[in-house]
Amino acid sequence: MMNYLFIIAVFIINESVLSQIIDKDTSDVIIRRTKKDIPSEYNISDVIIKMDKLQTKYIIRVDLDIPLRTTLKLNVSDTTGNTLMYLINDQTLKAGVFRVRWEMEFCRSSNCTYPPGRYLCEFETDQFIFQRDFYLK
Repeated sequence: MMNYLFIIAVFIINESVLSQIIDKDTSDVIIRRTKKDIPSEYNISDVIIKMDKLQTKYIIRVDLDIPLRTTLKLNVSDTTGNTLMYLINDQTLKAGVFRVRWEMEFCRSSNCTYPPGRYLCEFETDQFIFQRDFYLK
């Protein structure tokens, strides 16, 4: 009887861990300053999505307007509010216009890391929170 209880407990623990996995690897995230102009206010552009040449990944980009040196967060979440990946996590950027580029796996089923559907890209500072939604087909 004790062996069965132990197995069930381990299964429940593993199940809850799997539902909380967040992609914290930002090595494939590129942040590049695109303009020397200093914007007058914080803003996030529309999300631009393209397929890579091999048709295996989405290449996604968004532009950020930052009027002051700011510590910010930029993340991707699903429609239930679960954060899936941190693109920028408490990083300080100088004032300017920046382009952030990242990749997401291409998939046509619901059995993958990023299934087709609606996602949210959230840009957050200590003074500003803004979201843009985008869709993976």
